[in-house]
Amino acid sequence: MLKKVRYTAAGLSQEYPFHLPWLSAIEDLDFHQPLTFLVGNNGVGKSTLIQALAIQTQIPQLTNAPYEDDPSYTALLAFANRLKTEWDVKSKSGFFFRADDFISFVRENERLRHELQEELALLDQQGVPKLSFQRQPYENSLAALKRTYPKALHTLSHGQSFLALFKSRLAPNSLYLLDEPETPLSPQNQLGLLQMIDDQIKQGAQFIIASHSPILTAHPEAVIYEISDTHIAPIDYDEIENVSFMKHFMSDPQRFMYYMLENQ
Repeated sequence: MLKKVRYTAAGLSQEYPFHLPWLSAIEDLDFHQPLTFLVGNNGVGKSTLIQALAIQTQIPQLTNAPYEDDPSYTALLAFANRLKTEWDVKSKSGFFFRADDFISFVRENERLRHELQEELALLDQQGVPKLSFQRQPYENSLAALKRTYPKALHTLSHGQSFLALFKSRLAPNSLYLLDEPETPLSPQNQLGLLQMIDDQIKQGAQFIIASHSPILTAHPEAVIYEISDTHIAPIDYDEIENVSFMKHFMSDPQRFMYYMLENQ
């Protein structure tokens, strides 16, 4: 399990992401529980931190593409090199997920499935026997896809395909770095994802999650860090801004609507 991350700031520029004021607060940031959430407003740097952690730990992307080959990570490579991690036992399995990658992954998965089926159809047209060694690589790859995803992801709803992906890919004793995984999910499906996360925690997995979800962050054993414009610090669930706002809104939604519409 990842225990701690430290940041060394000496001699760096004030360009992104080194201009973020809270960086000095992660000189010694603890991950002493198997479930940690990063919360805070849009733009404060939750994704920056979790993406840099993914690069530093070399936990693979969901797509398995190298971080160094992805232009969207260019500014984070130097930051990641300034992070130092401490482990109980270093995990070599798991993945980094960001919501933006999900649709691309589903499309790539379907493209691969389609290509394998086309190759097998071509061999059929050429009269290649069913048990021929020429067919085996395609048959094996297609069978592996079907075992992993019994229903093609593109045939499911967005939320269903998301949960199917996680159900097939989560494994014990792995590290998962997730950036806003609640994005495609209804409240009910967020609870389903939280159950999957809890099941894997009980089998030795660790999750570090950037999230806005009052549902996911409600897990009773989670450690929650709030990232603001100036600091990163532990926070209790009831003190999270999103949680407080939703409680007030749901207690009297019509009052909120009245004041919002009256003030337009």
